Amino acid sequence: MDIREIVAEKIRSTSDRARYRDFYDLFQIFKNYKINLKEIIKLISQKEIRKPISQKSILLNWKIAKQEKAVESQKIYYSEEVANREIEKMLEKIEIKIIK
Repeated sequence: MDIREIVAEKIRSTSDRARYRDFYDLFQIFKNYKINLKEIIKLISQKEIRKPISQKSILLNWKIAKQEKAVESQKIYYSEEVANREIEKMLEKIEIKIIK
């Protein structure tokens, strides 16, 4: 998949569910690639949206994922440790009102 498609799917997944690995993956992508967020939001808007995507739902899922990080980290190998605050800084930059 094209990296833009991956980012669009990761944003959608972070809005839909609370899994640390989705937030971690999204962080690594933003860290390692130059991503045009406006282009990604436009791409998401063209997809089938099962439930609204918003920054609010992403942040709510992050709170849950952050609490479950230790449990999930034991099941999945991560290439590097990422501080919660670093992921939170990234999430603050993802300004999505509501995509329906």
